[in-house]
Amino acid sequence: MEIYQIIILIIQIPVISMLLGFGYLIKKKQYYDLISGFSMKSKEEQEEMIRNGYPEAVGNVMLNSGYIIGAGVILFLFNVPFAFEASLGIMMIYMFTHLLLISKLDAKRVRKRNTIILAVTAVFTVGIIGAVFYIGAQPNELTVEGRELHISGVYGLSWELDDITKVELVKNVPEIQMRSNGFSHGQRAKGKFRLDELGNGTLFLYRDTPPFLYIERGEDYLFINSRDAAETLIWYERVIEAMR
Repeated sequence: MEIYQIIILIIQIPVISMLLGFGYLIKKKQYYDLISGFSMKSKEEQEEMIRNGYPEAVGNVMLNSGYIIGAGVILFLFNVPFAFEASLGIMMIYMFTHLLLISKLDAKRVRKRNTIILAVTAVFTVGIIGAVFYIGAQPNELTVEGRELHISGVYGLSWELDDITKVELVKNVPEIQMRSNGFSHGQRAKGKFRLDELGNGTLFLYRDTPPFLYIERGEDYLFINSRDAAETLIWYERVIEAMR
């Protein structure tokens, strides 16, 4: 098992256990004090929430969220591409949607306030995720300064030209087996990935826009290209010329 798989398990197993455990205790054992703010409400409000089915609905949301993340982790361990990320996205959409829906089952006195708070939280979370996707989608630029090759942007790097052992243009990139630390959405792949036959390396790719510039440094490597194929050719010529 790879180290990043172990890290994912260390992080996610407690989260899954908490969701499933709390969901079970709330729904099956009626430990309603585990619901945030429940114990602070008056006896009348608690009874109103129970009559409305609010605790059971919260328990269902926790259980199903745990199942979704658990399924993603299992598929991740079987090397299904992007299964873990997809499960997190699905879980967040499911959780926020259902918490908004069941907020009408809360005590009448705080129903409107809690709905507003949850809606604001959902918008904030979506905004953060949107910012991550925006940053991840930004292009990277390849430049050569002195005896160093630089790639700008998120996950950018600098390599000494004297350490580079191979530079070539290729029409295809080996299949991505796993992402260890990076951004991937649609045809964009940026960051640390493991590729079939090549192992771990760094990608700055638009996978639907060949050619691709392959640069090797000993056992390390990177692939980079531009949305504009002509610019990729310019980068290739720039590196070749600088290495002469």
